[in-house]
Amino acid sequence: MMLQIVALAAILSAAQSFQLNMTQFYEMPPLYDLDDYDRCLQEFNGQSSTYCFVRAEVQPDESASAWRAITEISKYDRHHFDHRNLYFGLCLRECEDSLSELNEDELEALQAGLLTDNPKVNVYLDLFSAETDNRQRHQRLTNVCLNWRLQRRGFGVLAKSVVEYCNEAGQQVEDDAWNLSFYGILGALLVLACLGSLVDLLLKRRRHDKMLKERDHYKTPPKSTAQQILLTFSVARNWYRLNQEPTGKIGRELRFLDCFKFFAMFMVIFAHTNWVIYESAISNPQDPERLLHTAAGTLLVSGSLITVTFFVISGLLLTINWLAVSRSLEAKKEHWSFGQYAFLFLKFNVFRYIRLTVPYAFVLLMSGVYFENAGGPLWRHIFEREQLSCRRNWWTNLLYINNFVRTDERCLLQGWYLAADTHSFVLSLILLMLGHRFAKWSKHLYAGILATFVAIPMVLTYVMDYYPIFIPSPQTQKDSFIGDRQFTEFYTSSLMNFGSYFCGVLAALAYDQLTQKQYKIRELKSFQLLWFALIPVGVLWLFSAHPIFQHYYVAPSAIWGAIYAGLQRNLWGFGLGIFIVGMAGKVGWIFRKFACLPIFRILGRLTYGAFIVHLLVARIVLATVREPIYFGTGMMFAFIFFTMTMSYLCSFLLAIFLELPVSSFLKLMR
Repeated sequence: MMLQIVALAAILSAAQSFQLNMTQFYEMPPLYDLDDYDRCLQEFNGQSSTYCFVRAEVQPDESASAWRAITEISKYDRHHFDHRNLYFGLCLRECEDSLSELNEDELEALQAGLLTDNPKVNVYLDLFSAETDNRQRHQRLTNVCLNWRLQRRGFGVLAKSVVEYCNEAGQQVEDDAWNLSFYGILGALLVLACLGSLVDLLLKRRRHDKMLKERDHYKTPPKSTAQQILLTFSVARNWYRLNQEPTGKIGRELRFLDCFKFFAMFMVIFAHTNWVIYESAISNPQDPERLLHTAAGTLLVSGSLITVTFFVISGLLLTINWLAVSRSLEAKKEHWSFGQYAFLFLKFNVFRYIRLTVPYAFVLLMSGVYFENAGGPLWRHIFEREQLSCRRNWWTNLLYINNFVRTDERCLLQGWYLAADTHSFVLSLILLMLGHRFAKWSKHLYAGILATFVAIPMVLTYVMDYYPIFIPSPQTQKDSFIGDRQFTEFYTSSLMNFGSYFCGVLAALAYDQLTQKQYKIRELKSFQLLWFALIPVGVLWLFSAHPIFQHYYVAPSAIWGAIYAGLQRNLWGFGLGIFIVGMAGKVGWIFRKFACLPIFRILGRLTYGAFIVHLLVARIVLATVREPIYFGTGMMFAFIFFTMTMSYLCSFLLAIFLELPVSSFLKLMR
């Protein structure tokens, strides 16, 4: 333990100290300048009022202290926002009033031109293509207005700009085919839930067995196939399905996984809510910038490893299901022909696709629904951008290719994980079948595959010149990861994540062997010591990125950086696999008892729904801001708590009305 403390201290001290010059910081223009949105659109009754959201980029001017401050502070691009990029919410009537006393020469001097060479901004402009007329109509006025403000406030710089969109008083949203489709499906689900619940209630009252408890009724399927299908939508029956205890020896031994999924989901919501906060308006950007220069900032960056948890669990569950199916067929002494393997491969993939995609498609549909602006000046920038992306690129999500196709116009950005998980599922299933068919060589096959997919991230990082770790910088998050090569090619790539997934496969195979041989690892003190040591070692591993992240001027060695890139996620996945095998073998003492608490049974089962809906909730919450918000611990956790609560509530409704009915229907088809 002392060695670990010394190592951690050495890692943290490897970073250079950084002090933000606040005198210099306040020489820069604020990132956001938003006029009063409600007053602009409500003050002048009966008259046309227009409010435009404008993107601007400060132009170089070495004679201006503001530009020198922007250059100095923005060069720490891994930790800081790009302070050249400004966001204005302009009430055009106020702009006209403020510029009314300027002559033509003064107005011309304030004209810096159209912002056309920013590819990230251009992605937004392409999505908001319906605003082309507003851009042409209001471009000159908005550019002069924002530059007049920059000059009047003493910053001494000019900025090119472009109108992203404009809102006018009295604008109304009309329902189209997309909206009507969503309302129709939602209505159909409610009708089916009412019918299923009513039939279930009638069947319950017709039962003459007084010894049959209420819970037993909801666990007993009716004899009629039509009734079985209809009862998949019964609300009461789905509640019991959601809350039912795990069955079988494996289900009981692995019930702690629900706790793992819940806490991993909490960390995902924590990270993604902070990302959407960055995407909205912050009044004190210096505070999150300073935070990233600390050990806590390293933890935030290394927190991306939490996604590995889901990959490991997915690989584990796939393998357990495969072993159960293969053993049941072997018990029947069925001949394993190529057709048998092909049928099982198709069955596994089709059932998984339907189970995951139906609720996913419903959330995709909901994400693209137009409705009245419930927010303020940032509503369309944060929320409607998602709507437009979903309407345009929904098919990439449903085909699970959204982690490499149309990556600058992502719908439900977190969907990259489902794409990578799907690719890993298909490849792992093929490998499991090969291991089953050629059992004699299975160990060599699995060892070779693991080594290969540890080496691939190393080779790609070296050849493609990737940075050794994924760094979600403030500006990258503000731009919603648009145009970020490191995110698209390094972090979300299936090739870079498959090694972690396969660690879950190997963990399941190891657990299966221990179970078959009835080997009690909890009685092995050396393993218990290893298991408990994984906790502090895991914390230490999170800080291993500290020297790389916090060295501002020295680029990491290409070779050592590539090695670290190959090990960072895969070692985490391998250690997690050992941790899961140990806990399945009843190692862990109080940790296992806590993880097996009944409350996690429901929370863990709601994780998938919370995952696909939580970013939609976060966007709705943060798109309602009227002015820049103060980024502080209390505010941050308030948003996180609200987003988490609403996400799990939405997931509960999604599970009761759609996810569990689909799962029950698939069970009837088997």
